Amino acid sequence: MMNEPILLNDGEVPAARLRKDVAAELQLRIRQLQHDFYDSRADRVDYLALSQSADFAAYCACSRLLQEYDLQQLNSPAEKTAFWINLYNSMIIHGIIALGIGQSVKEVYNFFGRIQYRIGIADYSADDIEHGILRGNRRPPYGLFPPFDEGDLRLKYALEAPDPRIHFALVCGSSSCPPIDYYVAAELDQQLEMAASNFINGTEVEVLPSLGLLRLSPIFKWYRSDFNGEGGVLELLARYRQDPEAVDFLQNAAAAARIEWKEYNWALNA
Repeated sequence: MMNEPILLNDGEVPAARLRKDVAAELQLRIRQLQHDFYDSRADRVDYLALSQSADFAAYCACSRLLQEYDLQQLNSPAEKTAFWINLYNSMIIHGIIALGIGQSVKEVYNFFGRIQYRIGIADYSADDIEHGILRGNRRPPYGLFPPFDEGDLRLKYALEAPDPRIHFALVCGSSSCPPIDYYVAAELDQQLEMAASNFINGTEVEVLPSLGLLRLSPIFKWYRSDFNGEGGVLELLARYRQDPEAVDFLQNAAAAARIEWKEYNWALNA
């Protein structure tokens, strides 16, 4: 079936001690794989060679540890946020490799809704993690309903106070995404601050005071409600933007500025 779920960590659970930071271990492993199989001549990761490697097989075995993972051992909001960001980012790359995606995640219909990890007794898609857990069970952009219905056992793991800076940390495998990183609960605030600053001062945000114009990533349109509306977006840009002229414009004149939304580049980011 075209929209059938794709369970990425299906199979026998290896005999290994479960780690509290298993999501971090997966993220570290997948980042190392991307580094090891980076083809400098092609300027991209050789995902085909990676998929056939013993190290990727070891990654897949590690991902099956999630089947016996107890999410209740995550206590603080920082622990939960770091865990789910790391897991989301690892799952996306796992899905790209496992499904043999060559150019874009758009090659697989409903990629984010179909790829899943089994964690404990429940399955979580990438959409479930982003919108159900990290965004506090809010409906996705252009969606009609939140991921989890009332009574869904996964709902108890949804964050009560979602941090909008997650949008600068989640990596969807595309060129317009933020760069991938590894998040640690003890350093989460500083890391999210850095992620927000890097994104807002990067190519996905253009502030042009002389033209009265903002050219912005559609992330700010899709998740406008997470940033407290258009005014919240302008405040966020002013908070992190490093160019004094741009900051002055954002604080004093941007409310009257035109906004152009950049085209999102879905080509693989490696």
